[in-house]
Amino acid sequence: MTPPTAPRRPWAPADMRRAIRGRLVVRTRAERDHIPHRSDVALGAATPASRLDVPSIDRALRRASPAMRVTRVFHAARNVDVRGERHLDYDADEIGLGLSRTFHVELGPDTALAAVVDALRGLDAVEQASPVYLADCPFDGGAAGAPTDDWAHRMVGGAAALAREPGDPAIIVAIVDSGVHRDHPELRGRCRTGMDLVDLPPTDLSRSIHLVGDLATRDHETEDDMGHGTECAGIIGALGLELPPGIAGLAQLLPIRVLAAALVADRSTPTAIGALPDIDAGVKMAVDLGARVLNLSFGTPESALGDDDPIPHSEVVQYALRRGCILVAASGNSGDDTRYFPACVPGVIAVGAVDAAGCPSKFTTRGDHVALCAPGEHVRTAALAGGTTTVSGTSFAAPFVAGAAALVLAAAWRRGVPLSPYTIRDLLMRSARPFAAGVPGAGCGRGVLDAAAALAAVERWSTVFDDEVGPGAHPGGSHERV
Repeated sequence: MTPPTAPRRPWAPADMRRAIRGRLVVRTRAERDHIPHRSDVALGAATPASRLDVPSIDRALRRASPAMRVTRVFHAARNVDVRGERHLDYDADEIGLGLSRTFHVELGPDTALAAVVDALRGLDAVEQASPVYLADCPFDGGAAGAPTDDWAHRMVGGAAALAREPGDPAIIVAIVDSGVHRDHPELRGRCRTGMDLVDLPPTDLSRSIHLVGDLATRDHETEDDMGHGTECAGIIGALGLELPPGIAGLAQLLPIRVLAAALVADRSTPTAIGALPDIDAGVKMAVDLGARVLNLSFGTPESALGDDDPIPHSEVVQYALRRGCILVAASGNSGDDTRYFPACVPGVIAVGAVDAAGCPSKFTTRGDHVALCAPGEHVRTAALAGGTTTVSGTSFAAPFVAGAAALVLAAAWRRGVPLSPYTIRDLLMRSARPFAAGVPGAGCGRGVLDAAAALAAVERWSTVFDDEVGPGAHPGGSHERV
C-alpha cells in the first residue's frame, strides 16, 4: 500500500524546532525480523540493533552518522505483554498497514536530518522516512474564570443521557494524553492500569522547550505531571462527588501517557509535548489493551510538516477503526481553518468548541472535517492538585463527545446492535442540536452534541441494517432510522 503524504503546499515548515535531533522513523518495504521492540530494550530484555541489514539503507545512515541504534516503534498485538517477544508474530493488519516494518532510528545528535531523510526517500528499499516530529496540546485555552454552574453537562444532556443509559463497565475509554491523576477523589477506582510510553531526550530538543517530570521511563506509571489528561478524564469519568458524573457513565478509563509536561519559551502556561512515534505506539497500545473509545486532545498542524512527510497517525487510525474503535480528537485552537492531525485524519471524529450560548468559540478550529461541537469554555473538571478547576479549549470539548460515544456504544450493545465507528460518528452528528439561526456555524460540523438525543436514536435504530460502511459510504445503509 502507498502511504499517504502531506498535501503539496507553497510553503515549507518554518524550521526543525518541532523535531527531535538525531531521530528518524523509517518504514522498510521488507520485514526485518531481527530488530527488537523499544520497550524490550528499555526493560533490558533485548539489545538495540546496530543496523537494519538492508545495505542501501545502512550505507545512507552510516554516511550521516557513525553511531546508530534501531528499534521497533510498534509491538505485535499477540505479544503485547510478552517480555522479549514484542517484535514477533504480527497479524495481517499490522503487516498490511506497515506497522511491523516501522523502525525508530537514533543517530548522532548533530546529524543533518533533512539530508538523511531525502537520501532515504530516494531508496527503493524505503517505503517511508521522516524526522521524529513533536505534537502538543495547544488546545487548552486556559481557565477563563470560574463558572457559576455546570452548564456544560446540561448543554449536552448529560443527566438525561445517564438516566437513559448508565454505561457499561466492559467499555474502556482511553485517555491518550499526559497521564491521569488516578488518586484524585473524582477518579479513584475509575482507571485501569495503563502505560507510559513517553521517551523524550531533553538534550535533543529545541532550547526553547524545557521538559518537566518523567521523560523516558516506559512502565505502567501514568501519573500526570501537567494536568491536561486529568482534566479530560474528569469530564469523561468523574464519580460525581463535587463534579457532575462523567459523561461516559460506568465505562472504565485507560490512561495512556504519551505527552510530557513542558515549558515553552513563547507560551505563558505549561503545555504537554510528545513524539509522534510514541503517540502512535500509545494509540495502538490502547487498542490492544481493549479500549473501544479513544480521546485524542492533541495535534500537529499541517504547516509543521514537509511536503513529502507522511500524514501523521494515518496507519494507527486505520488499525483502530478496523478493530471497531471510535477515535475522538480536538479540532484545534487556531481560530481559523488550520488542519491538525489526528483531527483531520479520515475516520476520526473532530470536535470543535462552543460557549455557554451555543456559539462556536472564537478560538475553535473550523473545517469540513469537523463533525460537531461540544462545550469548550469555562468547563469545570478535575484539577491535578485535587478539587476542581475551570478549563477552556477544544481539548475539553472532545471528551464530551468521547464519553457520549461510550454511552451510545453501551446502549447499542445492550440491544445487540453492532454499530461501526462510522455509524456512531454519523449518529452523533445527526442527533446534534443545530446551531441557532444567525450563529456563524460554518466549519463547525452539524451542531452541538446532544447525548440524550443520540441515545434516543439508538433506541429507534432498526435491528435489520447494513452496517458495513467506511469512509465515503453512507453510514447505516438504507435501513437507517435516526
